[in-house]
Parts: sequence; structure tokens; C-alpha cells
Amino acid sequence: MNDDDLDSLIEATELVVMTQFGSTPMLQRKLDLTYAEAGQMMDLLESHGVVGQEQESRTRDVRIPVSRLATTLDRLRREGGAA
Repeated sequence: MNDDDLDSLIEATELVVMTQFGSTPMLQRKLDLTYAEAGQMMDLLESHGVVGQEQESRTRDVRIPVSRLATTLDRLRREGGAA
């Protein structure tokens, strides 16, 4: 994962955890991504344990509480975004 991808992952993680709302359309709107890019980002967030699995027509469960955001971001930076 390159630095730009890692920055995007960090930004998406912050947004999803702070809002406690995980949806592809939300990432698409807030991060100015295509629907496909937002879907890939949501899959990355799932692989890192930030959100749960996709559920039919529902937002994904956010698995990281706001209180653990800093720890989660540190872990992502250390791992370089590799799942």
C-alpha cells in the first residue's frame, strides 16, 4: 500500500469511527470517491476490523469505539495498511 492509499485508509477510518456510521455511499460522498473506490475502501476497513461484514441494504457495524480510534490509527500506520 502506498502513502496515498494509507492516507485514504486513515481518513476513512477516522470518518467511520467518529460518526459510528459505516456505509459505502457515505464514504463516496464525504471522501469524494467513486462508488467502486468507496466499496473497496469499505472492504479494506472490514479487513482491518474497523467495520463488520456487509449486510443487505444496511450500514455496516462499526467495531471500533471512538475511545480506541488513536490506538487503531497507530496500528494502521505501523502496519502500513497491510491487512
